[in-house]
Amino acid sequence: MERRPKNISISRSLIIILVTCAFALGIFIGRGSWLFGTGESRVDGPFQFSSEDFRYIRQSLQQESTPEGKKKRELKPFRYKVNALIEQKVAEESASSISVYFRDLDNGNRFGIREQDLFSPENQLKLPLLIAYFKWAEATPLVLRKKLTFTAPERSKYRFLTPPSTIQQGTAYSVNDLLFRMIAYGDNDAYSLLAANLPPKRLQTINKDLYVNYDPSKKEDFLSLSSYASFFRVLFNASYLSEEMSEKALRYLTRSSFKKGMASAVPPEIEVANKAGERTIGSASGQEIMQLHEFGIIYHPRRPFLLGITARGADYDQLVTVIRDITRLIYEEVETQTGEEL
Repeated sequence: MERRPKNISISRSLIIILVTCAFALGIFIGRGSWLFGTGESRVDGPFQFSSEDFRYIRQSLQQESTPEGKKKRELKPFRYKVNALIEQKVAEESASSISVYFRDLDNGNRFGIREQDLFSPENQLKLPLLIAYFKWAEATPLVLRKKLTFTAPERSKYRFLTPPSTIQQGTAYSVNDLLFRMIAYGDNDAYSLLAANLPPKRLQTINKDLYVNYDPSKKEDFLSLSSYASFFRVLFNASYLSEEMSEKALRYLTRSSFKKGMASAVPPEIEVANKAGERTIGSASGQEIMQLHEFGIIYHPRRPFLLGITARGADYDQLVTVIRDITRLIYEEVETQTGEEL
């Protein structure tokens, strides 16, 4: 009879331990959900990964190297080939002006052709907004689970870069889900909702920290390809956000619904973390002048590189072709040169 209370006490202790472990496990699983998932969106299914599955930041690619005893060489100059193609496209009136920025992400070698020409990023401002939210989430993880309801009286209008899915009026979405839709689908309503709920100082801090000189309130051309490259570089190097958040951002970019430009110029197994944008910038001789720009990391298996292209002209389909053909030329050049290292 005297032992029974002791047994009961032991049983209660065991129950308390089990409950505590279950609670801790629930927190761990929940943390993985908001950190690595796409939120409540089921359009493309859950988006989860573990730290062992990193594949887009520099650290995860370091193990990919040339055969033992060989060092990766600098790419031989091929800017002249890109410039010749640009001159051909302009002569054919496929575009009125073209700018290109290229950077070898292995050794930092780069070149540009009119890369300091200014353009209006508009849709591209979604990327710094994503970085600002993820920076916020590093200190306050629950911000990604916060629900926001879309109630704007007017919907965004699209011309060519139409998203495959958009948020709906009166529906609540998690911040994480909205960020995924904004980046992967190019949903302007998701962008507007997120921008309205981000403390302005957080975006200003991103600009200051990354030395990117732009004012989001401006509508005219004010940003260069070389400046915009900073956002992609800090994600690839995981030098501003944590490795987890940098990987998450790049994964969202690889799910971009825009596949007509850079993605169409490389083999289907090659992943591209890209962001595209469009804008009508005026008219000439009764025709609208459009601007199409795309920026992305192309994960060539031996030499990943960063590429940005801006093209202006009167025909959207021709501008898409310009971006595709320039990307193909550069990819094939990298493929040929790095193949010689094997």
